Amino acid sequence: MPALDLIVIGAGMAGINAAGRAAEAGAQVAVIERGRIGGTCPTRGCIPSKALIRSAEIAHEVRTAGDYGIVVDGYRVDMGAVIDRVQRIVDKGSAGATAYLESLETVRIVRGEARFAEPGVVVVGDERLRAPRVLVATGAEPIVLPIPGLAETPHLTSDDVLLLREVPPRLVVIGAGPIGLELGQALSRLGSSVTLIEAAPTLMPGADPEIGEALHELLEAEGIAIACGADVERVGTGPDGRPRVAFTAGGVAREVDGDALLLGAGRGPSVAALDLAAAGVDGGPRGIPVDARLATSREGHYAAGDVLGAPWGAYTHVARQLGRDAAENALGLGAHDVTPDPGPRAVFTDPEFATVGMTEEEARRAGHDVGVGLTRFSGGKARAWGQERGLVKVVADRATRRILGAHVLAYHAADLVHPVVVAMRAGSADPLLDAFHIHPTLGEPVQGAARSALAG
Repeated sequence: MPALDLIVIGAGMAGINAAGRAAEAGAQVAVIERGRIGGTCPTRGCIPSKALIRSAEIAHEVRTAGDYGIVVDGYRVDMGAVIDRVQRIVDKGSAGATAYLESLETVRIVRGEARFAEPGVVVVGDERLRAPRVLVATGAEPIVLPIPGLAETPHLTSDDVLLLREVPPRLVVIGAGPIGLELGQALSRLGSSVTLIEAAPTLMPGADPEIGEALHELLEAEGIAIACGADVERVGTGPDGRPRVAFTAGGVAREVDGDALLLGAGRGPSVAALDLAAAGVDGGPRGIPVDARLATSREGHYAAGDVLGAPWGAYTHVARQLGRDAAENALGLGAHDVTPDPGPRAVFTDPEFATVGMTEEEARRAGHDVGVGLTRFSGGKARAWGQERGLVKVVADRATRRILGAHVLAYHAADLVHPVVVAMRAGSADPLLDAFHIHPTLGEPVQGAARSALAG
């Protein structure tokens, strides 16, 4: 193989798109991957978790079918079959990503664990790869919290949940971030008795307070126990050898037992195996610092995707673009500055939560002429579907008629927020307000909240 122009460590969404962009320019690229090609989203994250959530949604629909006049005479959850379906979807996604990389004529796939030997030199097994430019795109891995007793107590991560063959009768989830919320609700609907333990005083602490309160109420109505403002003091095992969590919430000391313990605090940058110091690249568990062009502290070394950490945004759609941006900057293909992800983003509970832009508080602090449209999620189709749960909040600047932010807790909210994103990029709410919306559709309440924010 000719001399390399670029080494990409990690074949997730950032690495694949970086390799694709480099190949478009004719660069010689080596892509190193220790696991399945595709990265977190298709193999351990958003796609398989949504497949699990879909099975849980169907179980919930069967359980509540009587509300729609449909009588179901018994059902059972076959968790093994659920996971088999999840893994078939994983296999298909990874195979597609692999086939794409293999189709790139100037790209070579190298299998194994990568570590730096020196700047520009990466070792994989017995092979030493050298290139003038290196891109670190190793993604993220589950966060293991520093809780006393955790190392000695059996516990699950989000990766492990996607391999469960049985539904745990009792599940304790530490951390009610997006992963904890999504998987906690899914396993509850599949048959677990779930307790969510969250350190923050409310669910979704970065969102508008109405969102966290509404989601809290909806999840509790499904039978999920939630303890916010909780300080986990230790974990261990009870007399039956199963997990026990001791925590304090509201000044009251409590213990809760489970048949399984899930760490739901999210994912953090995966850098431990790289030996960044050998390359002179700054970085650690919080991520790899980069400048506006995604360059690290060592010349010729770049980073992209989830490995960056905050504030860049740990989302697949962001990683794809950052991978291309990093490749262009590394190879001098129209080098340009890159800004952190402004959104949108979503949490795939049911109802889903989607958000983009500023909260009301942020808009007021910034000095905008703030208008707010807040409405329950309702309307003809939502009513017919039995999905009048949640709310829509739009924050606008009345002086400029710009939408500053939108926050949707609703059935299929992640799909409903996109017209607002387009209006925000257009710089005016008017295209959204002037457009006809088919009636009845789920998107009508979003348009109504935007109109309300700019009324008067």
